[in-house]
Amino acid sequence: MFSIREAFIGLRRNGLTAFIAVGVIFFSLLIFGLFLVGTFNLFGIIRIAESKVEIDAYLSDDISLKEVNSLKSKISKIVGVKSVNYLSKERAMEKFKKEMKSAPELLKALETNPLPPSFKISVEEGYNSLEDIKKISNKIRIFEGVEDVQYGEAWIRRLDKLVKILFLFDVVIGLVISFASIFVVSNTIRLTVISRKESIEVMKLVGATDRMVRSPFMLEGVIEGGVGGAVSAGILYGLYVISQKFVSYFFPTNILFGALVIFGIILGYIGSRNAVKTYLVGGEG
Repeated sequence: MFSIREAFIGLRRNGLTAFIAVGVIFFSLLIFGLFLVGTFNLFGIIRIAESKVEIDAYLSDDISLKEVNSLKSKISKIVGVKSVNYLSKERAMEKFKKEMKSAPELLKALETNPLPPSFKISVEEGYNSLEDIKKISNKIRIFEGVEDVQYGEAWIRRLDKLVKILFLFDVVIGLVISFASIFVVSNTIRLTVISRKESIEVMKLVGATDRMVRSPFMLEGVIEGGVGGAVSAGILYGLYVISQKFVSYFFPTNILFGALVIFGIILGYIGSRNAVKTYLVGGEG
């Protein structure tokens, strides 16, 4: 109770420094929140792109319908394969004609159908990496009746690289924002501690332990961090509601609100602990 009472008294008496600390945490977490929303949506786009990854298995021209069905059954049993759709020579030509409507002279030059029958194979979520696609393709390639297998290796390689770069970028930005916020919050709260130097000295003179001195300040930091996180979450949600009139995107409401408030509390706790610890160690000397 002592720590809680002292924390609220300190917040009331030092309203300006408390406001600055909340403002710093709010601004830091607002930037971090915007970054998280952008990251969620980027990964969502990547996931959609990954779901479009398909393996094309081209078959022999003289393959029979019985062989097609048997081959389809075998491919469907491969781990990671989601669906197998057969495309006959005739259906492939119809599709080609629709795609080449703008070039009728090319269609007229075709005296026969050069397109082979094929399977369009989609993979399960979690099997979209280049390594998994390669493994599945190699298994399909050994079946009798399969002439060639293609899966856009260069495109998948670029997609894999993009995912890794984004993940690394996320980690770096998160660390930069975290350390910058902790540094600024620590120094802001340190000013609060210094401004209450006399009350700390009085507490130590009457026998207060470092823990008793430290607790109210750390609780103040936690409160300031929680408020800063909640305000940043509220502002972000307000921006999301307004922006929905112009553009539609994914907003992880519950995850983002929880993350920002918890992260704000952690920042406030670490910042206040560092500030008080530094002061007490320096004061003892």
